[in-house]
Amino acid sequence: MNIPYTICFITRVRSGRVEILMLLRNNEPNKHKWNGVGGKIEEGETINDSIAREIIEETGLKVNNLCFRGIVTWNETSGMYVYRAEDTGGELIACDEGELAWKPYEWVMETDEAVSNIKYYLNEILFEQSLYEFALTYENERLLSFEKKSLPDNYPLLLTK
Repeated sequence: MNIPYTICFITRVRSGRVEILMLLRNNEPNKHKWNGVGGKIEEGETINDSIAREIIEETGLKVNNLCFRGIVTWNETSGMYVYRAEDTGGELIACDEGELAWKPYEWVMETDEAVSNIKYYLNEILFEQSLYEFALTYENERLLSFEKKSLPDNYPLLLTK
């Protein structure tokens, strides 16, 4: 399976609430939807280098505790490597990809304005230690099924891209 993308959910805590840095996308896929930050892995780039580059390019932030959390796949043909990180309190830059904003965790999980599949995996990405594959099956952009599969703890070591 080809996994050409990375995504990261950057968090901070304000007034006792978890907030997530979200990007209102200007471009397809998911145009006009809120999503985490990330993008396509460039040729010759490691997966970790790709997500670190995307975070800097899209947010201007340096983050703490950047951590691989699993993979999201669709139709067993493509997918993305999922990370989480913590905000260091820097200043956000203007992003060519879209508008950046801190959104409460609850809002992200409940709104129709965010990419629809986030609610199937965000809780585990942010709050659990186990690694998972979140396998989604779509037909004509309609979600048909979702399955959460455990990944081995050494999965990040198996990544060779």
